Amino acid sequence: MNAPVSPLPRRRSPAAAARPALLATLAVGAGCAVAAALAAGSAALWSAVVAAVLVVAFFATGALPVLLTRLLPASGLAGAGVLIVTYSLRLALIFIALGVLTGIDGLNERWLGLSLMACALVYTLTYAVTMFRENSRGDRPAVPAGGPE
Repeated sequence: MNAPVSPLPRRRSPAAAARPALLATLAVGAGCAVAAALAAGSAALWSAVVAAVLVVAFFATGALPVLLTRLLPASGLAGAGVLIVTYSLRLALIFIALGVLTGIDGLNERWLGLSLMACALVYTLTYAVTMFRENSRGDRPAVPAGGPE
């Protein structure tokens, strides 16, 4: 009656799950850079490269708030406060960087914006699909190792 239960599949860490999204973002950033160089020259090329770097930096630092909240007490308010403050700080830094970058004459604003949107969209979709697949694997109930009876 007490058949051994198979262990649940082990889930990857969020950092490991983000790896496909980062790689896809870098690939799209490279594609945007090539398209920008062919369409508008070297200024557009560097704009696309900068946009890809900004997107990767923004999303790669997304794990920092989660790691910081692990060090706090289990109170929900402290963790939520850290998450909100660090996310707001990351957004503010991106907006400041974009404000500085649009003031530089050597960058193409159109390709900066297009590449930024393409890279952010690809990262978000790839990460969502990866996490959905990871979570759907781990939600199966444990079954006896001997099979159904």
